[in-house]
Amino acid sequence: MIQVFENCLQLRGRLVSHYALLEEDRIILIDGGFFSTRPEQTIANLESIGRKPEEISHILITHGHIDHTLNLSRWKQLTDARLLAPGPDREHIAGTYPYRGLNSLCGLMEGTCRALFGYQPPEIDEWFSPGDQIPVWGGLEVIPLPGHTLGHCGFYSASKQLLFPGDLFSNYHHDPKPPPPWFNVDRSQMLESILRASQLDIENGLLPSHCHDGTPLEHRDDLYRMIARLNLTDSP
Repeated sequence: MIQVFENCLQLRGRLVSHYALLEEDRIILIDGGFFSTRPEQTIANLESIGRKPEEISHILITHGHIDHTLNLSRWKQLTDARLLAPGPDREHIAGTYPYRGLNSLCGLMEGTCRALFGYQPPEIDEWFSPGDQIPVWGGLEVIPLPGHTLGHCGFYSASKQLLFPGDLFSNYHHDPKPPPPWFNVDRSQMLESILRASQLDIENGLLPSHCHDGTPLEHRDDLYRMIARLNLTDSP
């Protein structure tokens, strides 16, 4: 667990990280972690800095892949947190999405993980839509970033000029890349989403889910470099 922005902790896992946004009397999680970031571990990390699990009030879900949803049912057992998720990803979260073509490989991997880890589809308290405003952490806007899944989204803080873009791209070792083709339902949409994210006012950067432990500004600059390399547009 490392602090990557003011009142923002990165809960680092072996394959995927998620985030804890801190307010005075409540905590908001972005995604639920995977096998190396189980709720019990996250709770222990938060307790080490004097925070309590009952302070976790919301869990915001960027999309329905299992590396973001595996622990959500367990979180519901351990806390009173409200789960908020993108409406178009209902089938992903339920484990019933009809993967097709190359994306079927993702479906096979998802099914294997659900069986291996005993996945229980969580009860979602609120399904949100693109453009919705979530009244936490000074206000977060739901930014539609489809392509990875139908409902894949980011959470944008206009006041902090900071974006949580989920799986829009991975960035290990300052080598930013779009997700592999078999993980995406629509590559062209995904490339449009990458461009859309870069056009937000992200002066303070962004924090993706699959990444090194660098600063939001490093991830922002890596995003711009990736866009230039992909010839999507001129980088800012």
